[in-house]
This record gives sequence, C-alpha cells and structure tokens, in this order.
Amino acid sequence: MRRYHHLVEGILQPEEIDRLQRIFDVVIAQPWFDLNDFNREAFALELIKLYRSGVVDFTNLHQLGALTAIASFSRDMPEEERQALNLLYRAS
Repeated sequence: MRRYHHLVEGILQPEEIDRLQRIFDVVIAQPWFDLNDFNREAFALELIKLYRSGVVDFTNLHQLGALTAIASFSRDMPEEERQALNLLYRAS
C-alpha cells in the first residue's frame, strides 16, 4: 500500500500529472470533443478519477479516457443528456 500512498492522499507526482496532461491534450484536440470550459474541466476530473481508481497503465488510461469523453463530451450528445451531466457536475 505504501507504493500507492500518494494516490490515497490525493497528491499526484509530477510525472503522473504529465502523463494525465498528455492524454487530456490528445483527447480534447479530437474533432468530436465538444470543446468548452465545462467539458474540459469535467473531462479532467473524469480522467483523474479513472487514474485514482487504479487505471494506471498509460495505454488503458488513454483508451478509457477517450471512451469516457466520447460518451460524455461528444458534440453529438443529445441536449437532455448534456443538461443532466451539467446538473450532476454542479451537484458534486
């Protein structure tokens, strides 16, 4: 457990932040990503949650992060789903 102590405490190491940032940058640059401040922030939170939940392999994290973004932050998302997502994030 000591190996993962920094995740339990909520502190990310610089190399972890760099890896997350690279994934974040690649995903939000995709043409299907609905690029706005809310979606960028919400996606960043989802990516960190995936990492903290144990998805630490870079390739897996990238794939799951992209799938999460497609499902939640795609330009093609129906408006009612977008509104529900906005409400969910405002409540948390």
